[in-house]
Amino acid sequence: MQEIDPRTVGEPRKINRAVRHELNIPMRYRAEDQKDWSTGEVINMSESGLLFSSDHLLDLDARLQITFQNVDTPMMSSGTRLVRVVRRILNNWPETRVVFGARFCS
Repeated sequence: MQEIDPRTVGEPRKINRAVRHELNIPMRYRAEDQKDWSTGEVINMSESGLLFSSDHLLDLDARLQITFQNVDTPMMSSGTRLVRVVRRILNNWPETRVVFGARFCS
C-alpha cells in the first residue's frame, strides 16, 4: 500500500509501507543488557517490524532481543531477533497494556 507523506512540502512523496499480518501470538523480549525475559503479545508483523503489547513501559529507541519461543523450552540463540522500539502507544482504562512499534535491526 502507498501513502502520501503529509510532511512533504510541494510535490507529495509516496511512501511504501510493508504489508502487516495480524498474529496475536505470545512473545518474549529483553533489553540487550538484561538477563531475564519479559512476556508480551505480537499484534501484527511485517517484513520491517512488529506491533506488540506489554505490561512494562519501554523507552523509545530501546534495543530489544525478541523471540517467539515457548517459555517452557530452552532458549536457542538462533531463534532471537534484534529490534528497536520506534513507537509507544499508551491506552486509556480499562486497557492497561502498552503497545509498541518496533523495527527489525539488520
